[in-house]
Amino acid sequence: MQGASFRPNVLHLLSQQPGQTGSGVALMAMVRCGAQAGYVQRAVIGLPGQAPLPEIPPLTPEAIFAVRFDRPPVPFAIAGMSDVMPYVSTRFSTFTPEMRDGYLAAFAAALAAATEGFAPDIIQSNHLWLLTALARVLFPRTPLCVYSHGTELRQLKSAAQLAPFVRPACAAVDRVLALHAENKAQIMQAYGIPAERIRIVGAGFRDDLFRPPAACPAPAAQETLTIVYAGKISAAKGVPWLIAAMRRVRAPAGKKVRLLLAGASGDAGAETIREAAADLPQVVFLGALAQPELAAVLQAADVFVLPSFYEGLPLVVIEALACGCRVVMTDLPGLDGWMPAGLCGQGVVARVALPRLIGADTPVAEDLPRFEAALAEALNRQLACAVAAGRVAAGDGRLAPLSWSGVFDRMRAVYRELL
Repeated sequence: MQGASFRPNVLHLLSQQPGQTGSGVALMAMVRCGAQAGYVQRAVIGLPGQAPLPEIPPLTPEAIFAVRFDRPPVPFAIAGMSDVMPYVSTRFSTFTPEMRDGYLAAFAAALAAATEGFAPDIIQSNHLWLLTALARVLFPRTPLCVYSHGTELRQLKSAAQLAPFVRPACAAVDRVLALHAENKAQIMQAYGIPAERIRIVGAGFRDDLFRPPAACPAPAAQETLTIVYAGKISAAKGVPWLIAAMRRVRAPAGKKVRLLLAGASGDAGAETIREAAADLPQVVFLGALAQPELAAVLQAADVFVLPSFYEGLPLVVIEALACGCRVVMTDLPGLDGWMPAGLCGQGVVARVALPRLIGADTPVAEDLPRFEAALAEALNRQLACAVAAGRVAAGDGRLAPLSWSGVFDRMRAVYRELL
């Protein structure tokens, strides 16, 4: 399969809901790019028992094979790769042997149905975790590529009872698609996968959605400046301290400022977060937004903020930059090898030092006052820059390699290696 005839059959695997998380967005983007390249595709996904079958354009419903949770053999909520998901979920750390066996049986049945009359040339999975391990065992001779999103590295620690099945099977995959150099090094150490089987492809954004608006008033001409956060409403994302920092934010002279939070409640702590903002009318919770809705919000915003303590790859930052926002974000690991050069030096992106962390995403309490103050200072600085210098210039060519089409080109090169 070379040149114009390179049109493989691709089976996509995702144990979660499409479009709801970073890996779900990646699945939909790769299906869309694959269709444009002429690939024949099917997908195996996870769904809550009563959820409607999602649209994964341009796949037909007949090409989507769902494992439905909340019923045997998986009579529990859909399991999430993060311990805090934007929907009701089960933590892998709570899996018993019976739950694991039911999970594997359910996905084995879906894989059998998906491959009936369809011989995949490539299996494209997401996460070095249970579903990928199962695919390796069931399809030992089919080239298996796995897109790592970073969350499996935490699950190896928190759900260590599953590692005896996960680690050896995942170590035998043909290629791993990593987010950045640090992610690659972590995968090598955690799974024993050699460097030559790992390719760095990054993550992408939809450049057909996330782009500067056709017309938008300059910040200097607006009465109210807008800060936007997008992500789960949870402590691990730093949201409580972002709200605390808003009490210190000072709008430029003659301006007002508001904070819009886009995202679903990550866990029971979300209600506590909302209560902490009850006396701040300038803080507005928008709930979960579809990608076109989020793009519209970012196109009208002045500053985007990501106070997260942990991210696989903060794709939403690039989406915000593509829409013309200035950015305030925590100094997350792996940024230097991924963030386009010059954005920080030019002041377009302001990075705030992380507090010390216990585990992956629990901050040390005594560091939090300093963190809140630094977050507020960075927001004040970026708001002032927005008024003085305007929005980020449109058409920044540095972002182009970070579009989903750029990621797909790198993935397609890996497929060619294997076929």
